[in-house]
Amino acid sequence: MNAEQLYYISKNQFQKLRVDFVKYLDDIDSFLDEALANGLLTENNIDGIMSERDSNNQKRRLHNILHKKLPDGSREFVSALKKSEHNEILKLLDEQTVYPMKFKTHGRVILINNGKFDDEEKYQERFGSEKDVEGITKLFTDFNFDVHLYSNKTAEEMEDIILKEAAESTAREDCFVMFLMSHGVLGNIVGIDGEKLPYSSINKTLKKSAHLKNKPKLIYVNTCEINPTEKDIKKYFNVPHLYVTFATVPENLAFRSDESGSVFIKSLLTVYERNKEECDISSLSLDINSQVSKESNQISEDRASSSFSTLKKNVILRATD
Repeated sequence: MNAEQLYYISKNQFQKLRVDFVKYLDDIDSFLDEALANGLLTENNIDGIMSERDSNNQKRRLHNILHKKLPDGSREFVSALKKSEHNEILKLLDEQTVYPMKFKTHGRVILINNGKFDDEEKYQERFGSEKDVEGITKLFTDFNFDVHLYSNKTAEEMEDIILKEAAESTAREDCFVMFLMSHGVLGNIVGIDGEKLPYSSINKTLKKSAHLKNKPKLIYVNTCEINPTEKDIKKYFNVPHLYVTFATVPENLAFRSDESGSVFIKSLLTVYERNKEECDISSLSLDINSQVSKESNQISEDRASSSFSTLKKNVILRATD
């Protein structure tokens, strides 16, 4: 836990912790000193708190004051907790704002990569995609995931794979990750047979899976997506606890190099690798866009990729030795 990690604590989150806050705030004087020093509390606030004779009433009054100062004072609040060593409260806040990653293997990465297609004139071979596979496999293995690679699959086979993997996810997996890499048309990913698998069908599979119900689900779509609107993306994927990002936004192609793989995947890997010790998935979207813009030298940062999220908490991945 660090003070930077919890930068937003809602009033509702803090209200739910009222009983535990009173229970675990065992050194109120130390906390008040730190909160005064960083500007979270004023002298008048502290005088009012200490006018209460009962220690529990002091803590309840402190809670009421802090409740009014959130979420704007979140960073200062967490800093005061850390410096006054109220680790139990920090732990409870952490549980509320970050999805737990408690198992040795956090889950599975389903990596579907279509490189060579039956109709080569209509769907050119995706040279360089093996570089994407190598990079994803290495990084997510370092993040403590099992990577399941599926190469050159038809639309029906892709659907069967996703059904199977979603069904096999267990209670001892923290997170579900999927990379879909192929050619694409509006609302669909293309199989090597030229048939289309709608994103909405994938969404239904994820929604029906009891095993994935409350888990964070990270979906990365690396295809050429022509003219999807924000409304379209929300129609494709609307499962709770989901983060989905497309390699392109409307009217852009997913740039790819035969030598180094796709610009989107290369950029994603670069950013995640740079933040390997604490990879906060949602907060890094803009960094990925910026990296895509630098790598491609063709498109503006705000049109590099498109993300949509129904996550309730932060997803933070960490590499371990």
